[in-house]
Amino acid sequence: MMVPPWLESLLSTAFFTICSRHRDTPRNECNMYCLDCMDDAFCFYCRSSRHKDHLVIQIRRSSYHDVVRVAEIQKVLDISGVQTYVINSAREPFGSLSFLFFGLQG
Repeated sequence: MMVPPWLESLLSTAFFTICSRHRDTPRNECNMYCLDCMDDAFCFYCRSSRHKDHLVIQIRRSSYHDVVRVAEIQKVLDISGVQTYVINSAREPFGSLSFLFFGLQG
């Protein structure tokens, strides 16, 4: 299976830090990642100003794990061999970023 060029960068990115550009605003945690730019994580405000027409996925936190909605990631990556799970009775399944990597390698 071909691994997309952005996957390694995504898996090594630190999420949930405070955005340096929007330090004094609400919703300033860096929980988004741009698959087009393949750069650092960014916040809600950076998305609208710097990544408006880019392919962006939102990272969420669950039990100290970074997770992504299956509906978002399966648009750009075949995750058929990766185990997903439901969080807080949400209808949409999630996949752990760390398990996503190992599932694609195995």
